[in-house]
Amino acid sequence: MKFTRTLAVAAAAALTLGACGGGDGGDENDPLTVAVVIPLTGASARTAEQMENAAKLAVSEINADGGVNGRDLEIKVYDDELTPELATKEAQRAITRDKAVAIIGAQSSGEALAIREVAERSKVPFITSSATSEAVTEDAKFTYRIAPLLTDYANGVVDTATALGLKDPVLMNDSGPAGLQLKDLFLAHAQEVGLEFAGSPVEYPINGTDVSAQVATASKQNPDGVLVGGSAGSDHGLIAKTMLEQGLDVPLIGFSPILVNDAIKIAGDAYSELPGVYSLQNLDQTKDGTKEFFAAYAEEFGEDKLTEHPAQTYDAFHVLADALKASDGEGGQKLADALDSMEPFEGVSGKAGAQIEFTADRHDGYQGDYLVTYKMNGPEAEQVDLAKE
Repeated sequence: MKFTRTLAVAAAAALTLGACGGGDGGDENDPLTVAVVIPLTGASARTAEQMENAAKLAVSEINADGGVNGRDLEIKVYDDELTPELATKEAQRAITRDKAVAIIGAQSSGEALAIREVAERSKVPFITSSATSEAVTEDAKFTYRIAPLLTDYANGVVDTATALGLKDPVLMNDSGPAGLQLKDLFLAHAQEVGLEFAGSPVEYPINGTDVSAQVATASKQNPDGVLVGGSAGSDHGLIAKTMLEQGLDVPLIGFSPILVNDAIKIAGDAYSELPGVYSLQNLDQTKDGTKEFFAAYAEEFGEDKLTEHPAQTYDAFHVLADALKASDGEGGQKLADALDSMEPFEGVSGKAGAQIEFTADRHDGYQGDYLVTYKMNGPEAEQVDLAKE
């Protein structure tokens, strides 16, 4: 993987965000349209913007390298506003109006489940580059994932709490589908490893503006830590901020939403003043390829704090491009077959050595040891070795 400013600038001219779709059956000189369905409006807008930029960067590189057997890729971006209803509508528009050969995106599991229904019915491959619920890819024929599994996240958070020596933390989860599933996963793995919670789980409203009552309820349990599970990064920052305000001076442990810009901005001083804010994510900042991706992104879009979401989106486009080359630009079943038989691919996301691989029976690209632990130092996230904490 090689990036240069000349390459990216030259290729940017070929990148189109219009509705001129090639899709299945188009002229062999027409571009192939890929739909990007993400929440550019709402609590996850900043992360969605990074995902869009990563898509642009990937397509620029792919097209500069000859595209798909001589045909350019183009993207069309749809804003689903973080709602399943709009995700369904925009996915349908992408396929029927713009003849998209594939769909990439979905920041949350709710969006991804909605898009899955459209993709499976229409037989158009869909790669989610963020959603974590196992249900998204379960028994799917045309739906794929380049993102962590919710179970792996939940197990990792509990294992982190155990590694830090916590004895009686409190569990907080959001009211959305992912949060409710995470609650059960946290409880199940805690029982497996012998970790006892201080009291009952505390549920907070997803995309809420005030969690004072929920943090107060958690504080009354006298926990030695807070484990948090939910979809929206803004919620995680708000919980940290409220913990600091209420004097709940214990470590906070979660996964990638803790690291997004929305969370960091809202948390303010909490990320430096709490006695430890830990996060798991599918991104290893020590990898050469990841460093190159960060540098290329910064040159095109400015310096930014990138999480796994844009990295996974970038990888999804490269995986899709390779599959499209194998299917000679055809979508549908031929493209799905190409994805199912792809060679293992090490992208910019994932722990060093971890690879993305699909088979006909497994549409979750990451398996095994692929998550990395981070500790917040104010607004900066630093990789840590828990054995040394």
